[in-house]
Amino acid sequence: MPEASRLYIGEGVVIKGEVTVPDTLVVCGTLEGDVSVGNLVVGETGVIKGRIIVAQNAEISGKVFEKLDVKCLMILRSTSRVDGNVSYGMLQIEQGATIAGGISSTEYRPEQRAAKPDQPAKPEPRPLRHEAPLGNGARIMPKQPDIAAMETASIPVPQAR
Repeated sequence: MPEASRLYIGEGVVIKGEVTVPDTLVVCGTLEGDVSVGNLVVGETGVIKGRIIVAQNAEISGKVFEKLDVKCLMILRSTSRVDGNVSYGMLQIEQGATIAGGISSTEYRPEQRAAKPDQPAKPEPRPLRHEAPLGNGARIMPKQPDIAAMETASIPVPQAR
């Protein structure tokens, strides 16, 4: 018996229309239309054309066209190609993956989900960052040095002879 709340679109299958899947959608065929899912897996032979909203995580090995909005972790495998606007909470890209279009972070932090409903999440102090704009609207954020670790580290001082 297939698992409830999940959808698998096999290789060679073409579906056109709006698709809503509460849990996981696996696409190894072709899907044309707007998609709203909990989790998304696009296999190497999979193609999606449309506006896609992923409430949790997405792993892309195939092709996605138009718009992709992933609330948590988006993994782009080496065989993936994404053409269109992309937003993500966290991003992992393998060498060879291709993105053509706008890309932006929603600045998702895992501790936001772990907060108890009766207690608001405490905002963490954020260090100032210098942003370097790229041509496609993305920004490179240089890593901030850990000052506390630098202060406690023992640095050997050469002795004068």
